[in-house]
Amino acid sequence: MIRKTLTGTLLLMVLTLGACRWETTKKALKHGEVLKSSIESFEKNRVKLSTQVVETLQQAEESLTEPNPDLPEVSKDFEKEWTGIQARYNKLKSDFERVGKSSDEYFGTLDQLSSSINNERLRKEELGKNAELRKKWDLTYKEAGQSIDKVTTVLESGNDFHMVLVASSIRQKLNQNVDELHNIAEQAKTLLADLEAFTQAGRQLVEGGE
Repeated sequence: MIRKTLTGTLLLMVLTLGACRWETTKKALKHGEVLKSSIESFEKNRVKLSTQVVETLQQAEESLTEPNPDLPEVSKDFEKEWTGIQARYNKLKSDFERVGKSSDEYFGTLDQLSSSINNERLRKEELGKNAELRKKWDLTYKEAGQSIDKVTTVLESGNDFHMVLVASSIRQKLNQNVDELHNIAEQAKTLLADLEAFTQAGRQLVEGGE
């Protein structure tokens, strides 16, 4: 009876231990998949953002180098595209933060797995590998963060360019208005001169009538 009970207990312990290890394995795989998904999403938005920025700036340059460019139209088109770029950039930053969070969870799981190793030498060896890998990753993540900050500067420059473009379009419109006013003045001058002739003709008619 005691032997059966002991055997049953041992079997239960083995099954429980196996289940725990399987749960740990699933957890590790899950964090690995989440990290991979975060990185892929980040890369997708990085490529799209890069393409959008380059194409938008090239289009603006081409439009501005045309003879007599329509600055208000160029400004409107640029604002539309740049607004989309800002939204894409915010998504990129969100993905970057998600990569950071998922990588923390990933390394946490790695250390948890390594810490569960019974053999002290092997445990220290695995934890050392984790630490070395984490050090390299942290450096890479830091450099990526600095690059993202530089993108922020580029986008701010784009915002400044848009403001200059708007101001230029307003000045262009004002110059057009000044030209229109000049034309109206010339037309008025001619019309008033014609009216003066009409007045003289009327006077002559009256004087002749007298």
